[in-house]
Amino acid sequence: MSLVKDIIEALKSKRVILGIVTAAIIGVNTELALMDDETLMKLTGVAAALIVGDSLRSTNPQKDIK
Repeated sequence: MSLVKDIIEALKSKRVILGIVTAAIIGVNTELALMDDETLMKLTGVAAALIVGDSLRSTNPQKDIK
């Protein structure tokens, strides 16, 4: 049961939510053609940079001190 709880907690993270929102925007844009490819590529790049930046920075710097 701990594994399920960990997965649910992971799905609540900012990174996962941003990834899902980005995928949804790409999916909707594929059907409706709301943005051109260059704008969509820039949006995807910004989302990827935010996800990677959030992954690389220390979430809780005090945790390493203990």
